[in-house]
Amino acid sequence: AGRFEVTFFPPWEHFPSGDDGADTRRMNHFIEDRILEQPANYLWSHKRFKTRPPGEASPYDGPSPPQSTQ
Repeated sequence: AGRFEVTFFPPWEHFPSGDDGADTRRMNHFIEDRILEQPANYLWSHKRFKTRPPGEASPYDGPSPPQSTQ
């Protein structure tokens, strides 16, 4: 059977702040940092954005995801 390791972080101070945009950026930056710590463990194959407006490029046509250095 597989094993999982879970890391808990302390709650953020002054969150939510009342500024939805700033809170969203803060949360996304935190998630991005956690992914970049071990990018091989992220589910890169999940295509969250299934459709795009006419004429818009696919977000999946860009460079390959970073590889783990561990």
